[in-house]
Amino acid sequence: MASSSVALKASSATPDDRTGACLEAARSAIEGRFLEVGDVLSRAVDGMNALITALDRMKESLDGDSVATAARELGQASDTLRQLPQSLEGRLEKLSGLVKVGSDLTKCIEDMHKHLAYLRVFGVNIKITSGGIAAAGPEFAIFAQEICDCIELGRTQLDTFRADLGALDGDLRQALGQEADLARRCDELLPAVPDSLVAQVAAITAHQARIGQISEQVAGLARDVRKKVASALAALQIGDITRQRIEHVQFGLALLDAPEVRALPAEARGRLETFMRRLLIAQLDATTRDFRRDVSRIGLNVGAMAADASEILRLRDHAEGQGGEGNFLRGLEANVGKAFALVDDIEAGERSAEAVSRSASRSARDLAAQVAAIQNMRADVQMMAMNTTLKCSRIGETGKPLGVIAIELRQHATHLETSAGHTLAALESLFGSTTDEEVPETEDLAPQVSAASAAAEALRQAVERIRKTGDEVDGDLAEAADQGGQVVAMLKQAATRFDFDRQVGGYLDEALELLARDVGDDDRIDDLAEILAPLMARLSRTYTMAQEREVHAPFADLVGEVPELNPHAQPPAAQSDDDIFL
Repeated sequence: MASSSVALKASSATPDDRTGACLEAARSAIEGRFLEVGDVLSRAVDGMNALITALDRMKESLDGDSVATAARELGQASDTLRQLPQSLEGRLEKLSGLVKVGSDLTKCIEDMHKHLAYLRVFGVNIKITSGGIAAAGPEFAIFAQEICDCIELGRTQLDTFRADLGALDGDLRQALGQEADLARRCDELLPAVPDSLVAQVAAITAHQARIGQISEQVAGLARDVRKKVASALAALQIGDITRQRIEHVQFGLALLDAPEVRALPAEARGRLETFMRRLLIAQLDATTRDFRRDVSRIGLNVGAMAADASEILRLRDHAEGQGGEGNFLRGLEANVGKAFALVDDIEAGERSAEAVSRSASRSARDLAAQVAAIQNMRADVQMMAMNTTLKCSRIGETGKPLGVIAIELRQHATHLETSAGHTLAALESLFGSTTDEEVPETEDLAPQVSAASAAAEALRQAVERIRKTGDEVDGDLAEAADQGGQVVAMLKQAATRFDFDRQVGGYLDEALELLARDVGDDDRIDDLAEILAPLMARLSRTYTMAQEREVHAPFADLVGEVPELNPHAQPPAAQSDDDIFL
């Protein structure tokens, strides 16, 4: 501004030319600067509208029941997780019972094995003893061989029984170990993991509630600032008002070069110019004062709005600060991952337990068939022993040794029957502890959803729901924060551009100084009314503001002019703070 003023003063132009140049510079500055600030404020209003829209959309997301539903689902899934060890206890008890039955069967096998060994000894004794009795003939030897063969077959079946039972016992003990490991994992993760899930969902809910509160406060602030910015934008009409009033002063200066003025004698012309310049000085002074008053008030309020609008950045600070939705989700997903791993292990344990149960059921059936074969062998041996006793009776005294051996054979066969009965009882216990009916693999049945599977599905749905809501809120939050930052930047930019006192006021002050410098002392106009009245009437017809007519009126009274009303004249531009900022 200073350099322009110096340039104007240093020029060789006339005082009126320099005054006109100052006025034109002020008018041009108003057109450029006010247009620029008006554009910034218009964009600020648009930015506020976008910000409020984003905040309203975010509020709708936060007011929805997605998080509440997810919290409820996670709570139910967490309760299910806490109850999973109960099913483990049942399986552990069942597997422990199966292992105990296997131990009981092992004792039964040992007893049967012992009795078979005795039977084999007695069968060999019959064969040896019958060889020394002439009356026995070859029939006893053949008979004894049949008994030995039958006993050998029973022993082979018993060995197979023992091997199958050993394999089953190994499977049972392995499954029992897996269940014990799983129980230890449950002790480590339960109830800590479900408790953490519930706590983190509560934290997410609280976090979103805080965002909701802040966004509601910011939305209220944004609406208030938007009204003030819109009012400030409307108040910028002071620029257009001032520009028009400057143009009217310029027009008044141009009237001093009218032909009728130039035709006057120098002394009369000087007095007329003195009067007109005093009128123009009064108009320009009023214009400058009104301009400074309104611009100063608008500038201060725009600056205050920029400071107030900085509160909008609280939302951005909250979005960029610690404890955001992403951090909560990462912690939640980590705990959900642990829960999924536990659920997978439990489901694997369920499948393994089911497979072991089915295997035990099949083994029980196979073992029962083997015991039945041993029982059939025992019946054959007893029948052979009875036949041997009858044949010994027919031989007479020489057959008594064979009869004694046959009686022992029958007694040990009875012992074998007792052991076999105990074995069958144990097998029935084993069979009763397993699946009653084995479902064929090819049978098409609807899958049974376990508690662990239900918990896992509930966790997946809840986390997906929370993630979706969190993504929506984060997106809206980021958009609102960015939009808020842009709005604040625009308001601060507008505030810095509001130095109109320096940019425009300096030109107006210089124009006033130049006008006052050329004003003479003699202001008599008694003999100039005929020329002044038309000039002032032409000037008054240009006025568009009531203030101009108010300034003009005292001068018109001196001349006797009756000013014509301008149908386009505007009311006073001065407004109170309450008028500008509703």
